[in-house]
Amino acid sequence: MKKQEIEFKVLDIIERLEKGQPIEDDTVELKSEWPKDHFRAARRIAAHANSARGEPILWLVGIDEKTGVVGADFEELSIWFAKIRSRFDQLLVPNLISLSVPYNGKTVVALLFETDRAPFVIRSPDSNGIVTHEVPWREANSTRSARRSDLIKLLYPIQKKPRIEILDGKIELQKAIAGFNQAGEFQWNLNMKLYFITFSTDTVVIPFHRCELVFRPEGRPDEKRFENIRITPPTSYSTRGLKEQSQSLTVNSTEHEVLIETAGMAYLTGEISSAEKPGPKLFEEIMVKAWLRPHNSEDPVNFDAVFKLHARNRSENESDRTLGEWRYEKKESEL
Repeated sequence: MKKQEIEFKVLDIIERLEKGQPIEDDTVELKSEWPKDHFRAARRIAAHANSARGEPILWLVGIDEKTGVVGADFEELSIWFAKIRSRFDQLLVPNLISLSVPYNGKTVVALLFETDRAPFVIRSPDSNGIVTHEVPWREANSTRSARRSDLIKLLYPIQKKPRIEILDGKIELQKAIAGFNQAGEFQWNLNMKLYFITFSTDTVVIPFHRCELVFRPEGRPDEKRFENIRITPPTSYSTRGLKEQSQSLTVNSTEHEVLIETAGMAYLTGEISSAEKPGPKLFEEIMVKAWLRPHNSEDPVNFDAVFKLHARNRSENESDRTLGEWRYEKKESEL
């Protein structure tokens, strides 16, 4: 995840807390101060990382869930994390991306842990030598030792879940077409070019009703949900009768789902109508988050993407429907 995206998420969490909204995200943990018990902290990080099953987790130090931002010292990170690392077996700790986020004169330290090298094992401090190592597991807000069923869940979905590469994308804000039955005068349209890679010989089916797609303009606390979500292969039209033809050998779709064999490119689209009239100054940035749930796993394939304002319509021509366009900004790791 790009550091700009981490900061965006941190500020979003702070805004939600200040509005009294719950943080309904199992990948986020809030700490008002640096945990002083390094073994317990290491065990909790390992449990959180193991139960995340390959998805990154975010710890925020300097935020109290009840009182909000209390601040943390970024300089303490290197000393604290060295002691945390020493508790992990073979020093294999989740890869850390850290970021200092200033807010109203205080500092929140964001710790993004990458969990793709799970399982993570903790060395026990038991002096009797009865228990020397443990695979911790997070359940709700508690930490326990992993059971066999947990280890199966830890490894199996990672093999089954497809991987998604974002190739391109844009968001358009348009005036609604007069005469059409729409819920508002304006419409947001999303179009993303994705490449799917599967890790199974079975065909992966993603039902559209199991897909969730939201966006949040910069500075706005509320997320909007796209409707009419579709994932379709690239197509072309034949010269005879303008018949639509698929240009993919591995991706097919129906009205209700997309079917992917091994790997292939597809388009993800969504739309939403709005009665809210855009202001004279359009949003500079829009964050999009997606959860796509395959038929063979309860764990969604998820991603987030940042779109930057690319063009705005300053024309007074009423026939020009497009009011603004935002383009997908590639992450540093993709360049």
